[in-house]
Amino acid sequence: MTFTTPSAQTWTLRLKSQKTTVLLHVDPLQTFPTIKEQLYKSLEETGLKNADSEPISLPPSPSDIELGRPVNTNDPHKGFQLGEWEYSSLEEEGEDPKGKGKAKAGRPKKSGTVGADSVKDCPKGAGLRDGAVLAFRWKGNGSREDEDIEMADGRKADMWDVKLASYEDNYGVENEMDVGGGREFEG
Repeated sequence: MTFTTPSAQTWTLRLKSQKTTVLLHVDPLQTFPTIKEQLYKSLEETGLKNADSEPISLPPSPSDIELGRPVNTNDPHKGFQLGEWEYSSLEEEGEDPKGKGKAKAGRPKKSGTVGADSVKDCPKGAGLRDGAVLAFRWKGNGSREDEDIEMADGRKADMWDVKLASYEDNYGVENEMDVGGGREFEG
């Protein structure tokens, strides 16, 4: 396993779980399975700890890692959802992430040809950008994915256990201008 050497063409992905952030340099056309292999190798070397600073054991294989994208990139507190590139791998294992019915019937079957499904299997094809934030998890990593938490709109929450750092966490002072929402300069 070799890591992507940073260059002007590589992107940096920020992969988050718990309070840990792993920065990976990736080629924008690199497939998500190879990104998972890079993440797995990084976690083997550094480890992952939960909120109580206890080590979390890694899954048996990089393919057991799931990646999620923010529900709203402008509001990270709205959480994360399973990335659309993960659905094809779940279907191959016999799981149906969206339930039964039209959602599964509407998706094209996998074939040997290069098509829309394979294009979405890379950061650029999935609509990500340089510096994108993705969450990662796997069964047994201490996430609350098995809990039934219902959101205000009636949907079930997709738990990723990402703890977002705040200005207050670091400095003990509340800063209301963290996201640039202050008044315009009048001079």
